[in-house]
Amino acid sequence: MKLRKIVCPFLCLLLWGCSQKEIAQNSNPQQEVGKRQQQLAVEDAYVKSVQYPETSYPKMNKRIKELIHSYESSFIKQAVKMKETRKPEFNVSYESYVKDNRYLSVKLLFYEVLYQKNETVETMVYDTKQNTFLTIEDFLSEDALTQLSADVIQYFQKHASKACDRDAFRTHSAALMENYAHFVLKKDAMVFYFPPHTLFDTTATYECPYEKIKGKTALSSETIPTVVPYEDILNEPVKNIDPQKPMVALTFDDGPSKRYTAAILDALKQYHGSATFFVLGSNAANAPNLLQRMVLEGNEIGNHTFSHKQLTTLSKANIEEEIAATQESIYGITRTYPNVIRPPYGSKNDTVMQCAQGKRIVTWSLDTRDWKDRNTKIIVERVLKQVKDGDIILMHDLYDTSAQAAIILIPKLQEKGFQLVTVSELYTYHPDKVRRS
Repeated sequence: MKLRKIVCPFLCLLLWGCSQKEIAQNSNPQQEVGKRQQQLAVEDAYVKSVQYPETSYPKMNKRIKELIHSYESSFIKQAVKMKETRKPEFNVSYESYVKDNRYLSVKLLFYEVLYQKNETVETMVYDTKQNTFLTIEDFLSEDALTQLSADVIQYFQKHASKACDRDAFRTHSAALMENYAHFVLKKDAMVFYFPPHTLFDTTATYECPYEKIKGKTALSSETIPTVVPYEDILNEPVKNIDPQKPMVALTFDDGPSKRYTAAILDALKQYHGSATFFVLGSNAANAPNLLQRMVLEGNEIGNHTFSHKQLTTLSKANIEEEIAATQESIYGITRTYPNVIRPPYGSKNDTVMQCAQGKRIVTWSLDTRDWKDRNTKIIVERVLKQVKDGDIILMHDLYDTSAQAAIILIPKLQEKGFQLVTVSELYTYHPDKVRRS
Protein backbone atom coordinates (compact mmCIF):
# COMPACT_ATOMS: atom_id res chain seq x y z
CA MET A 1 0.00 0.00 0.00
CA LYS A 2 1.39 3.39 -0.94
CA LEU A 3 2.01 5.68 1.97
CA ARG A 4 -0.19 8.72 2.25
CA LYS A 5 1.17 12.24 2.53
CA ILE A 6 0.15 14.05 5.70
CA VAL A 7 0.97 17.58 4.52
CA CYS A 8 0.01 18.93 1.12
CA PRO A 9 2.93 19.92 -1.17
CA PHE A 10 1.78 23.53 -1.39
CA LEU A 11 1.79 23.94 2.38
CA CYS A 12 5.26 22.35 2.66
CA LEU A 13 6.57 24.74 0.01
CA LEU A 14 4.99 27.72 1.75
CA LEU A 15 6.44 26.79 5.14
CA TRP A 16 9.90 26.15 3.68
CA GLY A 17 9.79 29.51 1.86
CA CYS A 18 8.93 31.34 5.08
CA SER A 19 11.77 29.60 6.86
CA GLN A 20 14.23 30.52 4.12
CA LYS A 21 13.14 34.15 4.39
CA GLU A 22 13.80 34.00 8.12
CA ILE A 23 17.43 32.93 7.76
CA ALA A 24 18.15 35.16 4.77
CA GLN A 25 16.98 38.47 6.24
CA ASN A 26 20.23 39.17 8.11
CA SER A 27 23.61 39.33 6.38
CA ASN A 28 25.79 39.66 9.49
CA PRO A 29 28.40 36.91 10.10
CA GLN A 30 26.65 36.11 13.37
CA GLN A 31 22.97 36.11 12.58
CA GLU A 32 20.09 36.45 14.96
CA VAL A 33 17.76 33.70 13.80
CA GLY A 34 14.15 33.34 14.84
CA LYS A 35 12.91 34.80 18.11
CA ARG A 36 15.19 35.08 21.11
CA GLN A 37 13.63 33.44 24.15
CA GLN A 38 14.75 34.37 27.64
CA GLN A 39 13.98 32.91 31.04
CA LEU A 40 14.98 34.56 34.29
CA ALA A 41 14.39 33.11 37.74
CA VAL A 42 15.51 33.61 41.30
CA GLU A 43 14.61 30.48 43.23
CA ASP A 44 15.30 29.59 46.84
CA ALA A 45 18.05 27.19 45.79
CA TYR A 46 19.51 28.86 42.67
CA VAL A 47 19.31 31.64 40.09
CA LYS A 48 19.09 31.19 36.35
CA SER A 49 19.24 33.13 33.09
CA VAL A 50 18.52 31.17 29.93
CA GLN A 51 18.56 32.54 26.39
CA TYR A 52 17.99 30.52 23.23
CA PRO A 53 16.53 30.97 19.72
CA GLU A 54 13.11 29.71 18.70
CA THR A 55 13.31 29.08 14.96
CA SER A 56 10.89 28.00 12.26
CA TYR A 57 12.39 24.52 12.32
CA PRO A 58 10.68 22.16 14.80
CA LYS A 59 13.56 19.68 14.87
CA MET A 60 16.04 22.43 15.73
CA ASN A 61 13.76 23.83 18.43
CA LYS A 62 13.23 20.39 19.91
CA ARG A 63 16.93 19.64 20.11
CA ILE A 64 17.74 23.02 21.66
CA LYS A 65 15.08 22.60 24.33
CA GLU A 66 16.09 19.02 25.05
CA LEU A 67 19.70 20.06 25.56
CA ILE A 68 18.79 22.91 27.87
CA HIS A 69 16.36 20.76 29.82
CA SER A 70 18.96 18.03 30.21
CA TYR A 71 21.61 20.39 31.55
CA GLU A 72 19.17 22.26 33.77
CA SER A 73 17.71 19.11 35.30
CA SER A 74 21.16 17.85 36.20
CA PHE A 75 22.10 21.26 37.60
CA ILE A 76 18.99 21.54 39.78
CA LYS A 77 19.53 18.11 41.31
CA GLN A 78 22.94 19.25 42.52
CA ALA A 79 21.90 22.79 43.43
CA VAL A 80 19.16 21.78 45.87
CA LYS A 81 21.65 19.71 47.84
CA MET A 82 24.13 22.54 48.33
CA LYS A 83 24.50 24.34 51.66
CA GLU A 84 26.61 27.22 50.33
CA THR A 85 25.74 30.82 51.23
CA ARG A 86 26.32 31.79 47.61
CA LYS A 87 23.46 30.71 45.38
CA PRO A 88 24.31 28.40 42.51
CA GLU A 89 23.90 29.93 39.05
CA PHE A 90 22.67 28.43 35.81
CA ASN A 91 23.26 30.48 32.66
CA VAL A 92 22.70 29.69 28.98
CA SER A 93 23.63 32.01 26.11
CA TYR A 94 23.88 31.36 22.40
CA GLU A 95 25.22 32.41 19.01
CA SER A 96 23.69 31.55 15.63
CA TYR A 97 25.11 31.54 12.11
CA VAL A 98 23.80 30.96 8.60
CA LYS A 99 25.79 29.63 5.66
CA ASP A 100 24.53 30.02 2.06
CA ASN A 101 20.96 30.72 3.25
CA ARG A 102 20.73 27.01 3.96
CA TYR A 103 22.87 25.75 6.85
CA LEU A 104 21.81 26.97 10.27
CA SER A 105 24.31 26.63 13.11
CA VAL A 106 23.62 27.24 16.79
CA LYS A 107 26.20 27.33 19.56
CA LEU A 108 24.86 27.02 23.12
CA LEU A 109 27.14 28.08 25.94
CA PHE A 110 26.28 26.55 29.33
CA TYR A 111 27.79 28.27 32.36
CA GLU A 112 27.19 26.73 35.78
CA VAL A 113 28.38 27.78 39.20
CA LEU A 114 27.99 25.06 41.80
CA TYR A 115 30.91 24.10 43.99
CA GLN A 116 33.05 25.44 41.19
CA LYS A 117 32.56 27.13 37.84
CA ASN A 118 32.01 25.01 34.75
CA GLU A 119 31.56 26.03 31.11
CA THR A 120 30.39 23.71 28.31
CA VAL A 121 29.75 24.30 24.62
CA GLU A 122 27.16 22.39 22.58
CA THR A 123 26.73 22.92 18.84
CA MET A 124 24.30 21.83 16.15
CA VAL A 125 24.27 22.30 12.38
CA TYR A 126 20.98 21.98 10.53
CA ASP A 127 20.36 21.61 6.78
CA THR A 128 17.14 23.56 6.21
CA LYS A 129 16.55 22.02 2.77
CA GLN A 130 16.99 18.40 3.78
CA ASN A 131 15.50 19.00 7.26
CA THR A 132 18.22 17.05 8.98
CA PHE A 133 21.15 17.60 11.30
CA LEU A 134 24.67 17.27 9.97
CA THR A 135 27.74 15.98 11.78
CA ILE A 136 31.45 16.43 11.21
CA GLU A 137 31.49 13.20 9.20
CA ASP A 138 29.37 14.94 6.56
CA PHE A 139 32.05 17.56 6.04
CA LEU A 140 35.44 15.93 6.32
CA SER A 141 37.15 13.09 4.52
CA GLU A 142 39.84 11.19 6.38
CA ASP A 143 42.52 13.12 4.47
CA ALA A 144 40.89 16.45 5.30
CA LEU A 145 40.66 15.43 8.95
CA THR A 146 44.36 14.58 9.03
CA GLN A 147 45.24 17.99 7.59
CA LEU A 148 42.88 19.77 10.00
CA SER A 149 44.48 18.00 12.95
CA ALA A 150 47.93 19.10 11.79
CA ASP A 151 46.73 22.69 11.41
CA VAL A 152 45.20 22.70 14.90
CA ILE A 153 48.36 21.35 16.47
CA GLN A 154 50.50 23.90 14.64
CA TYR A 155 48.19 26.78 15.60
CA PHE A 156 48.11 26.03 19.31
CA GLN A 157 51.79 25.20 19.49
CA LYS A 158 52.38 28.72 18.21
CA HIS A 159 49.94 30.40 20.60
CA ALA A 160 50.11 28.15 23.67
CA SER A 161 53.30 26.16 23.28
CA LYS A 162 53.84 25.11 26.91
CA ALA A 163 50.34 23.68 27.35
CA CYS A 164 50.74 21.57 24.19
CA ASP A 165 53.24 19.25 25.85
CA ARG A 166 50.50 17.47 27.81
CA ASP A 167 49.15 14.04 26.90
CA ALA A 168 45.62 15.45 26.94
CA PHE A 169 46.48 17.90 24.17
CA ARG A 170 47.99 15.18 21.98
CA THR A 171 45.00 12.88 22.56
CA HIS A 172 42.28 15.43 21.84
CA SER A 173 43.95 17.09 18.86
CA ALA A 174 44.50 13.75 17.09
CA ALA A 175 42.81 13.04 13.74
CA LEU A 176 39.67 11.45 15.19
CA MET A 177 36.19 12.57 14.18
CA GLU A 178 34.97 12.75 17.78
CA ASN A 179 37.67 15.31 18.61
CA TYR A 180 36.15 17.73 16.09
CA ALA A 181 32.47 17.07 16.75
CA HIS A 182 31.73 20.55 18.19
CA PHE A 183 31.61 23.03 15.31
CA VAL A 184 29.56 25.71 13.56
CA LEU A 185 29.49 27.01 10.00
CA LYS A 186 30.15 30.73 9.68
CA LYS A 187 29.95 32.57 6.38
CA ASP A 188 33.61 32.02 5.50
CA ALA A 189 34.92 29.46 7.98
CA MET A 190 34.22 26.43 10.12
CA VAL A 191 34.77 27.09 13.82
CA PHE A 192 35.75 24.21 16.11
CA TYR A 193 35.30 24.19 19.88
CA PHE A 194 37.26 21.98 22.22
CA PRO A 195 35.57 21.50 25.62
CA PRO A 196 37.36 22.17 28.91
CA HIS A 197 39.84 19.48 30.00
CA THR A 198 40.44 18.29 26.44
CA LEU A 199 43.11 20.41 24.78
CA PHE A 200 43.39 22.73 27.78
CA ASP A 201 41.68 23.34 31.13
CA THR A 202 39.31 25.86 29.51
CA THR A 203 37.39 25.88 26.22
CA ALA A 204 39.58 26.35 23.14
CA THR A 205 38.49 27.62 19.72
CA TYR A 206 39.98 27.18 16.26
CA GLU A 207 38.66 28.89 13.12
CA CYS A 208 39.41 27.24 9.78
CA PRO A 209 38.65 29.00 6.44
CA TYR A 210 36.72 26.81 4.01
CA GLU A 211 39.46 27.02 1.39
CA LYS A 212 41.76 25.11 3.75
CA ILE A 213 39.30 22.23 4.03
CA LYS A 214 39.75 19.87 1.12
CA GLY A 215 37.99 16.63 0.29
CA LYS A 216 34.51 15.65 1.29
CA THR A 217 32.26 18.52 2.32
CA ALA A 218 28.52 18.61 2.93
CA LEU A 219 28.52 22.04 1.28
CA SER A 220 28.75 20.34 -2.10
CA SER A 221 25.64 18.77 -3.56
CA GLU A 222 27.37 15.40 -4.02
CA THR A 223 27.62 14.76 -0.29
CA ILE A 224 24.38 16.22 1.02
CA PRO A 225 22.44 13.37 2.67
CA THR A 226 19.80 12.21 0.22
CA VAL A 227 16.36 11.53 1.65
CA VAL A 228 14.04 9.25 -0.26
CA PRO A 229 10.67 10.96 -0.90
CA TYR A 230 7.91 9.42 1.19
CA GLU A 231 5.86 8.58 -1.89
CA ASP A 232 8.72 6.37 -3.11
CA ILE A 233 8.78 4.20 0.01
CA LEU A 234 6.86 1.08 -0.93
CA ASN A 235 6.09 -2.12 0.90
CA GLU A 236 9.02 -4.31 1.86
CA PRO A 237 10.36 -6.44 -1.01
CA VAL A 238 8.80 -9.85 -1.51
CA LYS A 239 11.02 -12.47 0.14
CA ASN A 240 11.34 -16.18 -0.29
CA ILE A 241 11.58 -17.54 3.24
CA ASP A 242 11.40 -21.31 3.74
CA PRO A 243 9.92 -22.11 7.18
CA GLN A 244 11.47 -25.56 7.04
CA LYS A 245 15.07 -24.32 6.74
CA PRO A 246 17.26 -22.95 9.57
CA MET A 247 17.21 -19.18 10.10
CA VAL A 248 18.79 -16.59 12.38
CA ALA A 249 18.18 -12.90 13.01
CA LEU A 250 21.12 -10.51 12.95
CA THR A 251 20.37 -7.44 15.06
CA PHE A 252 22.28 -4.18 15.35
CA ASP A 253 21.87 -1.78 18.28
CA ASP A 254 22.52 1.90 19.00
CA GLY A 255 22.68 3.26 15.45
CA PRO A 256 22.27 4.27 12.84
CA SER A 257 25.88 5.27 12.23
CA LYS A 258 26.71 7.27 9.14
CA ARG A 259 30.15 5.69 9.11
CA TYR A 260 29.28 1.99 9.41
CA THR A 261 25.57 1.20 8.94
CA ALA A 262 25.69 1.69 5.16
CA ALA A 263 28.44 -0.93 4.81
CA ILE A 264 26.29 -3.47 6.68
CA LEU A 265 23.30 -2.62 4.49
CA ASP A 266 25.49 -3.05 1.39
CA ALA A 267 26.47 -6.58 2.47
CA LEU A 268 22.89 -7.54 3.32
CA LYS A 269 21.72 -6.31 -0.07
CA GLN A 270 24.52 -8.11 -1.91
CA TYR A 271 23.64 -11.46 -0.33
CA HIS A 272 19.86 -10.94 -0.22
CA GLY A 273 19.71 -11.06 3.57
CA SER A 274 17.77 -9.03 6.11
CA ALA A 275 18.42 -7.79 9.63
CA THR A 276 16.77 -5.78 12.39
CA PHE A 277 18.26 -2.43 13.35
CA PHE A 278 17.33 -1.28 16.86
CA VAL A 279 17.88 2.44 16.49
CA LEU A 280 18.03 5.22 19.05
CA GLY A 281 15.47 7.95 18.58
CA SER A 282 18.13 10.56 19.20
CA ASN A 283 20.12 9.22 16.23
CA ALA A 284 17.27 8.67 13.80
CA ALA A 285 16.82 12.28 12.70
CA ASN A 286 20.50 12.52 11.82
CA ALA A 287 20.36 9.69 9.28
CA PRO A 288 16.93 9.64 7.60
CA ASN A 289 18.39 8.27 4.37
CA LEU A 290 19.70 5.20 6.20
CA LEU A 291 16.37 4.48 7.89
CA GLN A 292 14.50 4.81 4.63
CA ARG A 293 17.00 2.55 2.92
CA MET A 294 16.44 -0.07 5.62
CA VAL A 295 12.73 -0.11 4.79
CA LEU A 296 13.23 -0.11 1.03
CA GLU A 297 15.64 -3.07 1.19
CA GLY A 298 13.49 -5.26 3.41
CA ASN A 299 15.14 -4.79 6.79
CA GLU A 300 13.31 -4.10 10.03
CA ILE A 301 13.63 -1.05 12.27
CA GLY A 302 13.23 -1.59 16.00
CA ASN A 303 12.85 0.83 18.91
CA HIS A 304 15.90 1.05 21.21
CA THR A 305 14.53 4.03 23.20
CA PHE A 306 15.44 7.65 22.68
CA SER A 307 18.49 8.17 24.89
CA HIS A 308 19.62 4.66 25.91
CA LYS A 309 18.66 4.99 29.56
CA GLN A 310 18.18 1.86 31.63
CA LEU A 311 14.39 1.64 31.63
CA THR A 312 14.11 -0.27 34.90
CA THR A 313 15.51 2.77 36.73
CA LEU A 314 12.89 5.15 35.29
CA SER A 315 9.33 6.00 36.25
CA LYS A 316 6.48 4.66 34.16
CA ALA A 317 5.98 8.10 32.60
CA ASN A 318 9.64 8.38 31.64
CA ILE A 319 9.68 4.89 30.16
CA GLU A 320 6.66 5.76 28.05
CA GLU A 321 8.35 8.97 26.95
CA GLU A 322 11.53 7.15 25.92
CA ILE A 323 9.55 4.68 23.83
CA ALA A 324 7.00 7.10 22.37
CA ALA A 325 9.58 9.69 21.33
CA THR A 326 11.47 7.04 19.39
CA GLN A 327 8.31 5.68 17.79
CA GLU A 328 7.45 9.15 16.51
CA SER A 329 11.01 9.90 15.41
CA ILE A 330 11.10 6.74 13.29
CA TYR A 331 7.56 7.26 11.96
CA GLY A 332 8.44 10.79 10.92
CA ILE A 333 11.13 9.39 8.62
CA THR A 334 9.68 6.09 7.39
CA ARG A 335 5.93 6.53 7.96
CA THR A 336 5.95 3.19 9.77
CA TYR A 337 5.97 2.49 13.51
CA PRO A 338 8.33 -0.17 14.89
CA ASN A 339 6.69 -3.34 16.15
CA VAL A 340 9.65 -4.52 18.20
CA ILE A 341 11.41 -2.89 21.16
CA ARG A 342 14.78 -3.74 22.66
CA PRO A 343 15.35 -2.16 26.08
CA PRO A 344 18.91 -0.88 26.59
CA TYR A 345 21.07 -3.53 28.26
CA GLY A 346 18.13 -5.93 27.81
CA SER A 347 16.85 -4.64 31.15
CA LYS A 348 13.11 -5.14 31.61
CA ASN A 349 10.49 -5.58 34.33
CA ASP A 350 6.70 -5.58 34.58
CA THR A 351 6.51 -1.82 34.16
CA VAL A 352 8.62 -1.91 31.00
CA MET A 353 6.41 -4.68 29.63
CA GLN A 354 3.30 -2.60 30.34
CA CYS A 355 4.78 0.44 28.62
CA ALA A 356 5.52 -1.58 25.51
CA GLN A 357 1.78 -1.49 24.81
CA GLY A 358 1.60 -4.69 22.82
CA LYS A 359 4.91 -4.30 21.03
CA ARG A 360 7.22 -7.30 21.22
CA ILE A 361 10.10 -6.93 23.69
CA VAL A 362 13.17 -8.50 22.10
CA THR A 363 16.46 -9.40 23.78
CA TRP A 364 18.96 -11.87 22.27
CA SER A 365 20.35 -15.39 22.54
CA LEU A 366 23.88 -14.92 21.14
CA ASP A 367 25.86 -11.95 22.40
CA THR A 368 28.85 -11.22 20.16
CA ARG A 369 30.29 -8.82 22.78
CA ASP A 370 31.53 -6.77 19.84
CA TRP A 371 31.36 -3.59 21.92
CA LYS A 372 33.92 -5.06 24.33
CA ASP A 373 36.38 -6.92 22.13
CA ARG A 374 36.45 -4.57 19.12
CA ASN A 375 38.17 -7.39 17.24
CA THR A 376 36.72 -8.58 13.94
CA LYS A 377 38.32 -12.03 14.04
CA ILE A 378 37.12 -12.76 17.59
CA ILE A 379 33.56 -11.64 16.77
CA VAL A 380 33.38 -13.80 13.66
CA GLU A 381 34.81 -16.87 15.39
CA ARG A 382 32.48 -16.46 18.38
CA VAL A 383 29.38 -16.36 16.19
CA LEU A 384 30.35 -19.22 13.89
CA LYS A 385 31.27 -21.41 16.87
CA GLN A 386 28.07 -20.79 18.85
CA VAL A 387 25.32 -20.05 16.31
CA LYS A 388 22.26 -22.29 16.26
CA ASP A 389 18.95 -22.37 14.44
CA GLY A 390 16.60 -19.67 15.79
CA ASP A 391 19.32 -17.47 17.30
CA ILE A 392 18.88 -13.72 17.74
CA ILE A 393 22.40 -12.35 17.36
CA LEU A 394 23.34 -9.12 19.12
CA MET A 395 25.73 -6.72 17.39
CA HIS A 396 26.21 -2.94 17.19
CA ASP A 397 26.58 -0.81 14.07
CA LEU A 398 28.78 1.73 15.85
CA TYR A 399 32.21 0.21 15.33
CA ASP A 400 34.36 -0.51 12.29
CA THR A 401 35.28 -3.93 13.70
CA SER A 402 31.60 -4.83 14.04
CA ALA A 403 30.79 -3.70 10.50
CA GLN A 404 33.71 -5.72 9.13
CA ALA A 405 32.60 -8.74 11.16
CA ALA A 406 29.06 -8.43 9.79
CA ILE A 407 30.38 -8.22 6.23
CA ILE A 408 32.24 -11.50 6.81
CA LEU A 409 29.45 -13.21 8.74
CA ILE A 410 26.61 -12.52 6.33
CA PRO A 411 27.87 -14.84 3.54
CA LYS A 412 29.42 -17.34 5.99
CA LEU A 413 26.15 -17.80 7.87
CA GLN A 414 24.42 -18.43 4.56
CA GLU A 415 27.12 -20.95 3.64
CA LYS A 416 26.28 -22.77 6.88
CA GLY A 417 22.68 -23.02 5.69
CA PHE A 418 21.07 -20.20 7.68
CA GLN A 419 18.53 -17.83 6.20
CA LEU A 420 19.10 -14.25 7.41
CA VAL A 421 15.76 -12.82 8.47
CA THR A 422 14.40 -10.03 10.64
CA VAL A 423 13.31 -10.63 14.22
CA SER A 424 9.65 -10.36 13.29
CA GLU A 425 10.12 -12.82 10.42
CA LEU A 426 11.89 -15.21 12.79
CA TYR A 427 8.88 -15.15 15.12
CA THR A 428 6.47 -15.48 12.19
CA TYR A 429 8.14 -18.37 10.33
CA HIS A 430 10.03 -20.09 13.17
CA PRO A 431 8.02 -19.41 16.34
CA ASP A 432 8.82 -22.71 18.00
CA LYS A 433 12.58 -22.43 17.44
CA VAL A 434 13.23 -18.84 18.46
CA ARG A 435 16.05 -18.91 20.99
CA ARG A 436 15.80 -16.46 23.90
CA SER A 437 18.31 -15.25 26.46
